[in-house]
Amino acid sequence: MTKEDVAKLAAARKSNPSAGRRVLAQLTGLSEKKIRTWLSGSAVVTPAKMNAPIALKRGKTLSDFRNTYDKATIVPAKVKAALKELGAAGWEYEVAFAKLAGVSLSDLGMFRDEFAGYVVNLRDSRRAWAGSEKTAKTMREMI
Repeated sequence: MTKEDVAKLAAARKSNPSAGRRVLAQLTGLSEKKIRTWLSGSAVVTPAKMNAPIALKRGKTLSDFRNTYDKATIVPAKVKAALKELGAAGWEYEVAFAKLAGVSLSDLGMFRDEFAGYVVNLRDSRRAWAGSEKTAKTMREMI
């Protein structure tokens, strides 16, 4: 039980004893009737849930934060998803591929080396992204 749970229970008990039982029932997962019986001391109630530790709801994990804010995680994941969407035989110019992936060109440029096997440099200083390394190799041979 966290400090917040204890404070919530204490506040509820001050205002109304039955409200305190309701809060305790919610925290333990027991019925209010069992809580009332247990609190009165007329019967010994030892349910499995009462002995089990209460699962505390904690904040988000570091992984959640990384997936939300770390570009080193977000951009490669979006690029992989866009490559999958292109399909093995598909290709797209870099500007359109960046839109498909949902990333900026500068972000795509920062991680282009990780996906060098999928990038084809064209003669007119443009780039194309292929859906597979095999397709990219075939495209390079055509140039």
